[in-house]
Formats: sequence, C-alpha cells, structure tokens
Amino acid sequence: MPHGDFVEQIVDYHVPVEKFGDLAAFDGSVVAVRTLGDMAARCHDEEANFLALNLAHDIVTGSRSVDDARNHYVGSMKAYRRGEAAPYMEKLNFTPQKGSADPDEELISREVLQAAATSGR
Repeated sequence: MPHGDFVEQIVDYHVPVEKFGDLAAFDGSVVAVRTLGDMAARCHDEEANFLALNLAHDIVTGSRSVDDARNHYVGSMKAYRRGEAAPYMEKLNFTPQKGSADPDEELISREVLQAAATSGR
C-alpha cells in the first residue's frame, strides 16, 4: 500500500548474507546493515515497523517464505485497520541480538594500504 516512511526502528540483528535478497524481495523498507549487525524498518508508524521486523525475522529464520510474509503483512494490516487483533503489530516477537556485527574478512592490510599511500599507487 502507498505510505510514507516516517518512523525508523533499528534492532541489533545478524542477517546472514544469503538472506539479504529475501529481505529485499519482502519489503524495500526493511534494511540490514551487515557490518553494523543492524536490521531496520522504516514505515509510517511503530506498529507497521513491528510487523515488518517480525516478518523479516521469520524470513531470516526460515519459518516463512517471502510470499507468505508478504501475504501475512497484508492480512495483518487489514485486520489492524479494522480494529481487529494483529499480534505481529503489537511488539517485537523476538529478542534483538547482541554483538551481531560482521566486519567481514580483511581484503587488504593496513600495511599494504600505507605502502600504497606512500608510493602513490
């Protein structure tokens, strides 16, 4: 549905590299930052962010497919707008992780960078 992305919420959360494409296919307002170990949702309100983050967690853990998550998103949003229960929109249904940053592998050493800087190459 058309919406403005006004509210961003960030959780400490490790997203495996192989799941980045699934998150992008699910919702362009859900972003993972590998080196920081962050996953964020930017939606129109906190409840929509809870929904997006909870479904992103389901995708990462393999309990939902992208299509299932998208369908659940629609169903939850409709229920919420009708004033019905939408548990995925009430709170995070998982515990954010600690120490989830992934600095990746060093591709070039500081020594090599320093040598390149001093040699002009």
